[in-house]
Amino acid sequence: MNIEFAPDDWGLYVHIPFCRARCTYCDFNTVTHMGEDQHRQYLGAVAREWQSAKLPTGRLISVFFGGGTPSLVHPSLIAGFLGAVRDRIGPIEDVEITLESNPGTLDPNRLDAFRQAGVNRLSVGAQAMQEDHLKALNRIHGVEDIYSAVEFARQAKFSNLNLDAIYGLPNQTLNQWQETLSKLIELGPEHFSLYHLQVEEGTSMAIGVAQGGLHLPQEDIVADMADLALTMLNAAGYEPYEISNWARSGHESLHNQLYWTMNSYIGLGAGAHSFHNNRRWWNFRGVRRYMMMQGAGESTVEGEEQLSVSEQMREYMWLGLRRRAGISKDGFAIKFRRTVEDVFQVPLAKLVDLGLVVNGEHRIWLSHRGWEMANYVFRIFLDSGTG
Repeated sequence: MNIEFAPDDWGLYVHIPFCRARCTYCDFNTVTHMGEDQHRQYLGAVAREWQSAKLPTGRLISVFFGGGTPSLVHPSLIAGFLGAVRDRIGPIEDVEITLESNPGTLDPNRLDAFRQAGVNRLSVGAQAMQEDHLKALNRIHGVEDIYSAVEFARQAKFSNLNLDAIYGLPNQTLNQWQETLSKLIELGPEHFSLYHLQVEEGTSMAIGVAQGGLHLPQEDIVADMADLALTMLNAAGYEPYEISNWARSGHESLHNQLYWTMNSYIGLGAGAHSFHNNRRWWNFRGVRRYMMMQGAGESTVEGEEQLSVSEQMREYMWLGLRRRAGISKDGFAIKFRRTVEDVFQVPLAKLVDLGLVVNGEHRIWLSHRGWEMANYVFRIFLDSGTG
């Protein structure tokens, strides 16, 4: 099920940059050398940014603590920040509140404290179910930690649980991916995020691939992995509602869908991005710099851009096509006062002829083959002119 938000519904993203170790594939804004004192200073800076932020006028529907490893900080810091949110906008009991976590940082007491703080959705970064892959990724947890994390989460009364996994890892076989999926499905989460590995420039994994020490699976094997996930998760009762995300009915991530519908979101913390009224802005990435500037009462915004109508239409297309339901033609017309066929006649016709996009009476969506070639489809829209 894809949720249709009100135009003024919005979300809040809080970036927690702390990690114990950097994963080999990670190019996120993270630090591995800060302890509890810095955690407190940082969350204090985030709270100050929250107090001074200009908020959308609509309904807050999602708070997402991402990272980094948000589960690394003490639960009292999460509780304190959520208290500041309540103080400013009122009750948030109906808000989806997600915390990203690493299985190696979780125990029963910690999870119970996060739950008591108000977190009602837990995202666990499993990534693989083979010890050799976890070690190669420089994860701080093992396979048994994944099992324990899920058990502890259920004991803490988390009833909305997401598990992350990655396919296309160096030296990963189709059988290993099947094993990972089988074991994670047996754990019975409400939601899956299954990511095709992207080797980002500058990461230790990218260096290993370039030097020939790491070997990525061939493209046809990766395509088989994606098809296997579709088959296995469908059989287990999960529906794909976006290219990388699967859920049991009623457990689709509100946070994720806000991005794809171009609703507003406010980002707090070092390097966090925000989007509101077709304006995008972002904070400085440096964690110490961010804390110093907040402490001095200075703006932490590094840059901003105002999207033109043409840019808005292109983003509306490629973001909306990430969703299984695709693009609403009426929604496009209401938002931009033009029909999607009028604006994107040439690229749309090309993609329909290639069998990558289906142009229905009321909606436009990716075909099965289009899902396999989604990045190509998105690039066509991003590079296209608008008539």
